[in-house]
Amino acid sequence: MNLMKHTSAKPSRYNKEASTYDLFNGKKSEVINQTIENIFKKHKVKTVLDLTCGTGSQVFWLTKRSYEVVGLDINVKMLNIAKNKAFQSKLNIEFIKGDMRTTNVGKFDAAITIFNAIGHLTKSDFEMAMRNIHDNLNDGGLYVFDIFDLDYLIKDDHITKLTIDWLKRSGDTTERVVQYSTINAGGILGSETLCFTQKGIGRTKLARSRQTLQVYTTKQLGEMLARNGFKVLEQRDVDGSKFVKGKTERIFTVAQKI
Repeated sequence: MNLMKHTSAKPSRYNKEASTYDLFNGKKSEVINQTIENIFKKHKVKTVLDLTCGTGSQVFWLTKRSYEVVGLDINVKMLNIAKNKAFQSKLNIEFIKGDMRTTNVGKFDAAITIFNAIGHLTKSDFEMAMRNIHDNLNDGGLYVFDIFDLDYLIKDDHITKLTIDWLKRSGDTTERVVQYSTINAGGILGSETLCFTQKGIGRTKLARSRQTLQVYTTKQLGEMLARNGFKVLEQRDVDGSKFVKGKTERIFTVAQKI
């Protein structure tokens, strides 16, 4: 697969996956959600802005644990699912359509962009987002995010560990998702996804898509954050364990507004 040129994702990029996002990612979010909660307890965080909330995994987790959370996302379909989940659960949560690069909501103790969300931006757009996040934080506020580690993915054959083959059934619908990836030295991760869907005994439908993701090293992230008004407090694995260069797949970063 030839790697495509990386550009920041448009809102429509997430339309197709909105309806099945929770099905494939629900359980995977629990580990990082607990890590986020542990960090927030340590720093006495009370108010949180989730700038890439999607269908609301982090928003609901934190709200149910008495944090005051506002969810923001660029995709309307993702937001509508989150709003419906809040309605069904009788939770009063504010969800806003907006862009993490430009939308100013107010002042919060912490801001989050989880599940490789920043990778959907170019490097320059990510720095733009950092500056906007800085504006949405109280003095000393935290910015918490995760992203694949470039050092890990380019070492040995680690890129093959991102290959996925998921099979899910919901009612009479069966869906299988197969994805494989490649990466270059510049940190552009390219993935091709095949989605096979069968409803009842009907004919199997195939949908094919490609996407790119910008990934970083811990050093690159530290330099970018420093340029945009933050200092790194810690970098670890998403489960809260120690980060080991070349051995840890994703970087969980806790940065503070200065």
